[in-house]
Amino acid sequence: MKLIHKIKKRNLNIEKKYRKIANWKIARDREAFYDTHDFHPYFAAYPPILVHKIFKKFGRNSKTILDPFMGGGSTIIEGVRHGYISLGIDISEFSKFITQAKAQPFKISNEIFNSNIKKIKNIIRRFRGNQINTKKIKTPLVTNVQKWFSKKSLYELTLILQIISRINEKNHKLFFKVCLSSILRKCSNAKNAQQHLNIQKMKKIPDTLDIFMKKILLMKSQMNNYYNYIKSKNINIKFKLYAFDVRNITKIIKPNSVDMVVTSPPYGVGSRYTDIYRLHFEFFGLEKPKLKSSLEKNKNFSEKLKDGLMQIYKVMKKNSYFICVYGDPSTVDGITVKVINDCKKIGFKYKGLISCPIEKKFSKHHTIYKRFIPKDFILIFKK
Repeated sequence: MKLIHKIKKRNLNIEKKYRKIANWKIARDREAFYDTHDFHPYFAAYPPILVHKIFKKFGRNSKTILDPFMGGGSTIIEGVRHGYISLGIDISEFSKFITQAKAQPFKISNEIFNSNIKKIKNIIRRFRGNQINTKKIKTPLVTNVQKWFSKKSLYELTLILQIISRINEKNHKLFFKVCLSSILRKCSNAKNAQQHLNIQKMKKIPDTLDIFMKKILLMKSQMNNYYNYIKSKNINIKFKLYAFDVRNITKIIKPNSVDMVVTSPPYGVGSRYTDIYRLHFEFFGLEKPKLKSSLEKNKNFSEKLKDGLMQIYKVMKKNSYFICVYGDPSTVDGITVKVINDCKKIGFKYKGLISCPIEKKFSKHHTIYKRFIPKDFILIFKK
């Protein structure tokens, strides 16, 4: 209780000193992630309604929006839905991998879909009937693979990946692959929560084919909803994603070209995204950020983040908004204030903040989560 009291007092002081202009209560449960937003979980992803509200309040005259810490892609997908030219950057190839699948609307071919579902069911049936020589199954190179997967789960996941890898049409291939990625953690020996990769003792591993089928059918319905929405609004799809370091952003984004930035930078403490999704990087052969040079692993994190904020400032147009979703972890004081002061030193004009408590319907989950980030602040800047 002392910790909770300390956190509340600290946040109230921030709101008072740094001009709170509004209070938004927004749910953070999985059901808040609709349509393709729900394709793949991503640790600490903010819900799409938060981005929607930001766009409505600050983005009416914007054409090009940027998220330089793209993460789970909430800003990019909402940017597409609102008809913006949407630019997403993240040092993680995994972020680009899942956001591409979420953001690109396409009409699913029943022929391609049903054909590959049939192939997947058939190969799993053959495996379970001992008709496949396991010595010939070339499993992905996952570090300590025997620790993270049972042989049965690993073989079945690998066989499904082999079928997916033979799909020629790129949108369908990525769609199926992201579906497989979304169930990878549940089919492993790791805890299901999207944070800190740890073994869960006595974990009940779900049936691989069953959980894959439930997920792929749900994703098909969600993609159809997304595709039909985009088509009904006659939206011209324009988005570009980069796996790139924000500290070098001017090498890929022209100076003074972005109308609005909506993002949530990393915190430099607690969970590291590369570590959280290590199984996914290795299973799908995605290139991991180099640890020594990556922002999240840097000992001088706050100064390196400031370098990234300076680069963001350069690519923004004059009078454009920089909306930064941030909040102090319960274990560290002053991170939010540091970002505000650093942005002001760079040249941003600070306009105030919107207080956004972490709202979850399940009280137990809420209690656990708020010990990490109990309240987000939507920090509002202009160039």
